[in-house]
Amino acid sequence: MEQLQDLDILVNLYNLPNDDDPTKAMAEKGVGIKRGLGPDKTEILEFIKREFSQGWADECEKAIFNSTCYIATLNGEVVGFACYDSTALGYYGPLGVAAKARKLGIGSALTAKCLLAMREKGYGYAIINAGPVEYYIKTLNAQVIGDHPGVYANLICN
Repeated sequence: MEQLQDLDILVNLYNLPNDDDPTKAMAEKGVGIKRGLGPDKTEILEFIKREFSQGWADECEKAIFNSTCYIATLNGEVVGFACYDSTALGYYGPLGVAAKARKLGIGSALTAKCLLAMREKGYGYAIINAGPVEYYIKTLNAQVIGDHPGVYANLICN
């Protein structure tokens, strides 16, 4: 598949290929999946700034306060995060997993946890504007709905 980027894609939350809560499966691998809480904000945001970017940390900070951020921990350390409703309502992301913790299924588990939470909250669809677009199309039956930078076009730096 050709490289896809700067696309808005849509995921039908009522037609997810697997709607099992991934928490138990991750626990069997020693990975905890939980909602990011305000008292953990500093540790979560420092992880994101160190591993990814200040911009993602800014988005995640809003999600922590809105209870729309999930984190993955391994051996008592944050190794991944995913958010929804951070930059715009109905949007999923950002998502990030530390390089040392990849290939354990953490990104997929965090994605599932967030999408299930969105569905539980009453959303019928989620919009995704970043990340492995091909993966979302293949595994979530996502559909391309726009070929522009979407909500991120309104950033000050653009």
